[in-house]
Amino acid sequence: MHDTLKKPRELLAVSYGIKNPELAARSKHPGGEVDIDTLDPQLVESDRQRLLAIERLILETICFNFTAKLPFPYVIKMGRALGVSKTLIQFGWRIASDCHRTLLPLQYPPHTLALGSLYVAALLSSFAQPPEQATPGQLTAGELAKILNKHGSWEEQFQSQAEDLEDIAHTVIDLLIQFSENPSAKTSPSTPSSPHPHSTHSRPSQIVQSPWKSEQLIRLKIVMREHELPPRKRQPLGNSDPSALYKAEDANLVGKNEGTVRFLFAPPGV
Repeated sequence: MHDTLKKPRELLAVSYGIKNPELAARSKHPGGEVDIDTLDPQLVESDRQRLLAIERLILETICFNFTAKLPFPYVIKMGRALGVSKTLIQFGWRIASDCHRTLLPLQYPPHTLALGSLYVAALLSSFAQPPEQATPGQLTAGELAKILNKHGSWEEQFQSQAEDLEDIAHTVIDLLIQFSENPSAKTSPSTPSSPHPHSTHSRPSQIVQSPWKSEQLIRLKIVMREHELPPRKRQPLGNSDPSALYKAEDANLVGKNEGTVRFLFAPPGV
């Protein structure tokens, strides 16, 4: 919605490079895309058809509404409303950007994702040495983390739940653990800069080191698990379990052109 239109072949080339780093390492493309012509044509065609079917499923699920809101403006507004420092807001902005390497933008609305990003930023700021000193009238990172990890009036104010923020935090920390353990692995594709027309060689890629050690992040997850809230009960749509409306074999239709799954969203009891 906010990017350049791409053909299925180009998307598959990038996806193969992410799923198979060894193929991307042998690629001659500056962006690390895998050469589709070197792969099994039947496999590529099968994946292409599946990609088109999933694209159609997503379009019907969002009712062809391309008005997408991003969490970044909410990060700034919520950070100011909570009274945190500009540094923490900038950190939350970067966390919100990393959230798009996961499925979180599809699972939570942008305002919840923004608040979860501020929560993760507050948790990770606990590793900072020396700790950040907040100015009078501002919340420190530790104080913000204590507020958001339990129920309070902020849930009604920001229309979010503490359990959802915990889920967002665990997902982002898992992503950071994966990166800290294997910095050379690409968790998301990157757009290479355009080469100079008179350049005869490409610049070697630089491996960015994680500012946190995996042991620190794992320790943080353990502490969070020890104090986590019980899972929030989710009300099914309507008066009955919606899963009863689908047969077991309907799951096999996902990714195929023989059928389409349509989701209807409505308030409980409607």
